[in-house]
Amino acid sequence: MTTQSNKRSDQIASDQAMINGIQKFLSQLASLPVGSQNMTPADIVKVFQDRLTAGLAVQTADAARTAAVSANRNERLKTAATVQSFRRIVVGMFQQSPDTLAVFNLSAPKVAKKSVASKATAVAKSKATRTARGTKGSKQKQSIKGTLPDASTDPAETSPAAASGPVTAPAVSPPKPTT
Repeated sequence: MTTQSNKRSDQIASDQAMINGIQKFLSQLASLPVGSQNMTPADIVKVFQDRLTAGLAVQTADAARTAAVSANRNERLKTAATVQSFRRIVVGMFQQSPDTLAVFNLSAPKVAKKSVASKATAVAKSKATRTARGTKGSKQKQSIKGTLPDASTDPAETSPAAASGPVTAPAVSPPKPTT
């Protein structure tokens, strides 16, 4: 006896094979004892045909569901920018009335609060970057980033000049006069 597969396509193929085998080899018999009852080959074929029809209906429904999910996903991707813009407009219009925003299933945006430590770190990093860049053109500045002192010291206590040593500006030649 062969093992049963759980894949729907394998089940449908198996049922179709049973129908083909019954029609080819058992159709001349009057009846067969199946379980506790006698059945004709036509009755047995009908059982397998019903299973086959039900399996095909599931495949069709599954394909329709997949198509509907895909259409929904595509529509949401296509309209995402418009919807996001409209939501921002509604929040801007009704930001001071949370009851009205609740009707739209929206809420007022919360203001992000930065901690003192993150602000101090940002200031120290900004000063270190400015010190490291010196006086350069905009394209040369882009690749240079300052480094912070190690994490064991408090950034509020350490000044960027003390952390990076004395600052020396590169020599810049004055522009040549044009004639």
